[in-house]
Amino acid sequence: MCCRYTLKDIQAVVALCAQLGVGIDLDEEDLAPRYNAALTQAMPVVTRRGGRVRLEKMSFGLTSPARTPAERPTLLANARAETLLAKPAFRDAAQHRRCLVPADGFYEWEKAGAARLPHYFYLQEHRPFFFAGLWQPETEAAPAAFAVVTTTPNALLRPIHDRMPVVLGPNSGPAWLGDQPLDPARVAQLCRPLPASMMASHRVDPRMNRTAYEAPDCIASLPG
Repeated sequence: MCCRYTLKDIQAVVALCAQLGVGIDLDEEDLAPRYNAALTQAMPVVTRRGGRVRLEKMSFGLTSPARTPAERPTLLANARAETLLAKPAFRDAAQHRRCLVPADGFYEWEKAGAARLPHYFYLQEHRPFFFAGLWQPETEAAPAAFAVVTTTPNALLRPIHDRMPVVLGPNSGPAWLGDQPLDPARVAQLCRPLPASMMASHRVDPRMNRTAYEAPDCIASLPG
């Protein structure tokens, strides 16, 4: 799953958004660099509402209603690409509320016995990109929120995790973004794993396992 990511190079992300003609309705504080974005935190996403494309903030994690009065609602960080159009939890959003989540890297964890060893993944030359996302509107009880779509892992991710986020660029991003239905073949095409040759990774310090830890050294490569 993808539940932590970075958005550290704000100017590069703004430039990427500009390529799509995105209207930015956020102030400087809303666009502060982030090195350890996590569930429930408010992060920028690109939406298309009523024909207007804009960058706005939403809470990370879609809320799935409780099935019984005794259960609590479930917070969903991710949606599997293979079942987007079939699962009731995501079907409507996949057809009418597809968003782009700006990022420049993400974390996944390697299991080593009882330890969880974090790895940082990013594009070659540290270029910014978009995750394919889904969003749900605000309600009286909760703010607008988003989830990241995941797919099967490429060769770089496969030794670490059995899923990876769907990574989109300035060419594929506009095809995903929107509020009009896509046919299943197009969804499958857009949600293919990014080739491993376009990516790089390194181990990082487990101190970033704590969601409260937010500092530039979250992404620092461990020696050796």
